[in-house]
Amino acid sequence: MDQETVPAASATRTRARPCPLCQASGDGATALHTQDGWTLARCGGCGFVFMPVVPEYTELTENLAWEVTHPKEALRRKREYPVLMWLEDATSWRLSIFPRTEPVDILNRQGAAGPVLDVGCGSGGFVRALAGKFTPYGVEISARLASEAQALFAPRGGHVVQAPAGDGIAGFPDGFFAGAILRSYLEHDADARQVLFALRPKLRADGIVVIKVPNYGSLNRRMMGTRWCGFRYPDHVNYFTPASLRSLCEQAGFSVAYPWHLSLPTDDNVVAVLTVKPGR
Repeated sequence: MDQETVPAASATRTRARPCPLCQASGDGATALHTQDGWTLARCGGCGFVFMPVVPEYTELTENLAWEVTHPKEALRRKREYPVLMWLEDATSWRLSIFPRTEPVDILNRQGAAGPVLDVGCGSGGFVRALAGKFTPYGVEISARLASEAQALFAPRGGHVVQAPAGDGIAGFPDGFFAGAILRSYLEHDADARQVLFALRPKLRADGIVVIKVPNYGSLNRRMMGTRWCGFRYPDHVNYFTPASLRSLCEQAGFSVAYPWHLSLPTDDNVVAVLTVKPGR
């Protein structure tokens, strides 16, 4: 196998899954695009775009761990779209025209003091920007990244659970967290629905959740087609629009708000702020 490429579906342990949004069988989804055996499809029931066949969780701790696939995907894009990648790098100054707001910034401003959870925390870098009123906790499937994050979280009184997100979240007490962050995470998890349903009871009544995902409804995606930066196979298994993200979060018991300046149709990402629905 080419050491500079992500493993194809034929070389990976996989499983089939239903639509995360409406739970319709993936067998009824309409294929939109296929790359290296990985197929992106549109649900026949609700229209949500997702991968009906995804890697097993064991693959995500080994061959498809983020720290393995991310650099390989970057090399592939530079090889296949050299002019496009050069242009993106050459115009990176555009990202600093306006102040950038990250989920941790929103949590710092709006969240009440207490324990907070970073779902898919990676190496734990977010803790460097986290306000002192919070105690950081994390869930991370990669053993290597979880270990790196633990070294940052432990001095602040928190810890990291190395496990699939749903399993890791389930181990915390109900009503424990003042807030949570799912930054560039929910698009990766084949069990995104279960994660949100598991997270809801772990939050306090005043808790907030900040989510950032690629925006499948963006104008850039429509213009770029299959070359859009949000397509990553098989890393990204869910493709949210603001409407579909709202629907899934509301099903899990959250109210959803979109800061207007972080949810523009011209942006490749969308940010949502979730609060707990009373009585759920």
